Amino acid sequence: MMANKIKTLLVLEPQEYEVSHLELVKDSQDINLSVLKRFDSHSLAQQNMAALMNRIDSKFLLPIDAFEPFMNAISDDYSILSSLGRKIFSYQTTYFDNKDRQFYLDHHNGKLNRYKVRFRRYVESNMGYMEIKFKNNKKRTIKQRIPMNCILPDQRRVNDFVQNTLGYSAKLETALFVNYQRITLINKKSLERITIDLNLSFQNSKNDSQNNAKNKVQSIQNNVFIVEVKQVRKPLDSACRRFMKQHNHKEINFSKYCIGSLLTTEDQSNSEPLKANNFKHILRKLNDLNRQH
Repeated sequence: MMANKIKTLLVLEPQEYEVSHLELVKDSQDINLSVLKRFDSHSLAQQNMAALMNRIDSKFLLPIDAFEPFMNAISDDYSILSSLGRKIFSYQTTYFDNKDRQFYLDHHNGKLNRYKVRFRRYVESNMGYMEIKFKNNKKRTIKQRIPMNCILPDQRRVNDFVQNTLGYSAKLETALFVNYQRITLINKKSLERITIDLNLSFQNSKNDSQNNAKNKVQSIQNNVFIVEVKQVRKPLDSACRRFMKQHNHKEINFSKYCIGSLLTTEDQSNSEPLKANNFKHILRKLNDLNRQH
């Protein structure tokens, strides 16, 4: 495609997003992070060797009380990312969608080839990436991303990347802000990476599809954590999977974008409700885990 045919799909404004992310309530669970000392460490360079940009993902939603038992059970089999003197890192993710929330609907409706478009900022290093995740009809996740300046992003490069990756033009707008803390592990013996996301918080975007002002709605989900297993193929036996099986934790199709969108639009009278039927079982599980704590 000729460069002069690239249309403006979105205007990337990281500094404005930062304001919205900072508005999110910080309400962290008091969990025992001393368990992280049980793990051997690995560097970011070592982790990049197991980037797994083309992979099979499996997600599990667990109560926060299971964090320490889970980490203790798998500590001999995995190493933990250690960088900048830290082992747990803060993420700020801004999701984009069109005015009809097509990416959300594609996921809800079970479309086999679907996309997520987001800007991710790694808080401690102040590094930013424009990312597009593609889930194909073989249930493989293929992620493409480009580094992006968090102060003065190259708008032309953003739109080249988005249009060329999606393969079509669609005007995108901010849809959801998500904050969380992440721990990353890699298997010492096989090509497997695990991320553990804690202290999730969500906030709706300030605009609806008619560009009318919305009330800010936040949802704090700190009584649960998400374990995501990333492997070349599935199923691949590992200490993580054995723990899940032993404790009857079932795999769940948890999308931060989709679930966060539902949690922050439930009471919005000035916008059309999002379709939710296919996510109701996840919302019920989330509510059950919150009530148990």
